[in-house]
Amino acid sequence: MYHTIVRAKVRRLWARIAETGDYRLAVAQAAPDVRFRFVGDSSFGADLRGRDEFARWFAQAAETLPGLRLRPTEIVVKGWPWNTTVVVRLAVSATLADCSAYTNEGVQWVRIRWGRMVDDYVLEDTARLAAALERQRAAAG
Repeated sequence: MYHTIVRAKVRRLWARIAETGDYRLAVAQAAPDVRFRFVGDSSFGADLRGRDEFARWFAQAAETLPGLRLRPTEIVVKGWPWNTTVVVRLAVSATLADCSAYTNEGVQWVRIRWGRMVDDYVLEDTARLAAALERQRAAAG
């Protein structure tokens, strides 16, 4: 039952973020000392700590790729309230400044303790992301 509740909450959170684009909904779920890692060497690459840094990363991502949408395609939950693992497979999309479509896929591996996200590890196809960021820079400039 616990896993079903967590899966539904995660799905609702991503649906609200997809509708509104408001990343602050995810930041609000984070523990004050959350660790966030986005794998790769692009400008999105990060290994940071704290809710404020997490919020800054999201703000930069939203500014770099306006209209960025993340849609969960699969959610797996295991563990108990004091140590829950949530794995989300994501479909990523945006329209770039040159009007081309950006699509990608990613995986988010999250650890939750007592309802707060304490660790968020994101893997995305970095070659596709780098190409999209380059197109975005070229169109802007």
